[in-house]
Amino acid sequence: MSGRKALGRGLDALIPTGPRRETEGQLVHIDVGKIKASPTQPRKKFDDQALKELADSIKSEGVLQPLLLKQDESDPDKYLLIAGERRFRAAKLAGLAKVPALIKKVDDSESLVLSLIENIQRQDLNPIEEARAFQNMVHKFKLSQEELAKKMGKDRSTVANTLRLLKLPEEIQAEIEKENLSPGHARAILSLDSPAKMKILFRRILSQGLSVRQAEALAKKLSEQEERKHPKPKTSAENRIYLEELERKLSRTFSARVKFVETGKNKGKMEIYYSNLEELERIIGLVGKK
Repeated sequence: MSGRKALGRGLDALIPTGPRRETEGQLVHIDVGKIKASPTQPRKKFDDQALKELADSIKSEGVLQPLLLKQDESDPDKYLLIAGERRFRAAKLAGLAKVPALIKKVDDSESLVLSLIENIQRQDLNPIEEARAFQNMVHKFKLSQEELAKKMGKDRSTVANTLRLLKLPEEIQAEIEKENLSPGHARAILSLDSPAKMKILFRRILSQGLSVRQAEALAKKLSEQEERKHPKPKTSAENRIYLEELERKLSRTFSARVKFVETGKNKGKMEIYYSNLEELERIIGLVGKK
């Protein structure tokens, strides 16, 4: 009886009945057909010519840097790509059957962070792709900007400025993605307080080939023209301190930017800022509870 039990364990070890799981951190060669692209991949645009050049290099030298994968929980015989999608695409283009890879056990949040970090370190993301990836993390994993900045090893101000790019009109975002506008130009445009003025500056930058400094100077001029047309009412220092404190308290309550704008003596309006419909619905839900 005891001999049969030992033999059974020996056969199970020699001929595993379940799907094979690779050792974490071990360099392995995985069939290309077993790798699936991650749906959370932050990079969306891939240059066809650059991919072809990389494929030609891979045909000659092989894949020099392994892909980073994780086991697909819904299909244990498959792997999800964490980092290295450009190398993966080029390897398929080159006709490789297997690619070198490292298997890592991570959750969705860690997977997205690793993918983001690799793309940012390799400068593979344009500023808009980076902003959308940050926004995806903030909303999908309920992170504050401070928490996201800590995960990414960045200053909170850097994360905030990157997310602000998504406040630009879509046609301006498209030109940033095409690298026709720099992040410096984008910051100059964002200093304006209306989409109409943003588009005026945007079109001048493109048509006149303005430098970042010239764009900043024109943005200041457009703002000053608006102030002369519609001068803001003066606010007493005491009132301003009170309103700023109230803005901070309400911003914490709603987890969103709140601003008071005085339109006259003892009157004005309160503005609550949101970046998408999900955030708006969340704020409305909070207001309904008050």
